[in-house]
Amino acid sequence: MQNEIKDSLTGAFAFIDQDAATYKLKILGRGEELFFQKGDEALICDISARFPLIDPASIKRWDNRRKITEDERIDILSTIIGLYKQAYKDDLEI
Repeated sequence: MQNEIKDSLTGAFAFIDQDAATYKLKILGRGEELFFQKGDEALICDISARFPLIDPASIKRWDNRRKITEDERIDILSTIIGLYKQAYKDDLEI
């Protein structure tokens, strides 16, 4: 599913940071999942767009099946929260 989304990201927010890393973010379905892409790697995690909440435990693996370490999860979570605020003008909470 993630590859399909990566190939057809209509309506996704795209960002480039100061190190030229690219990110994409998109709320999926009924606001219960979030697509996040960093460079060539992507993941889908659980959120509630209605009550801007994210479940950190759902950040487990990249689409290439590489497991996400605890330190990497913290970085990803921080990045998602920051980008979500820019994209959706809402504070995403844990």
